[in-house]
Amino acid sequence: MATKELALHEKLEVHELLTLKTSCATKAVTMLELAKDDKLKKLIEEDLKNTAKAIDELSSLLK
Repeated sequence: MATKELALHEKLEVHELLTLKTSCATKAVTMLELAKDDKLKKLIEEDLKNTAKAIDELSSLLK
């Protein structure tokens, strides 16, 4: 089965999403350190887990 390669504009869009997700993860890590409420910390940790998964998936598209 032949693999399809992304067009240049698609690669640029994936790269843009990857940049956004990385920025969101950086902000979430900072907010996690500042958060006092346990429920909020759990939400941020869950968001970080989901963001890390998205970053891995987006990165794999660019390889």
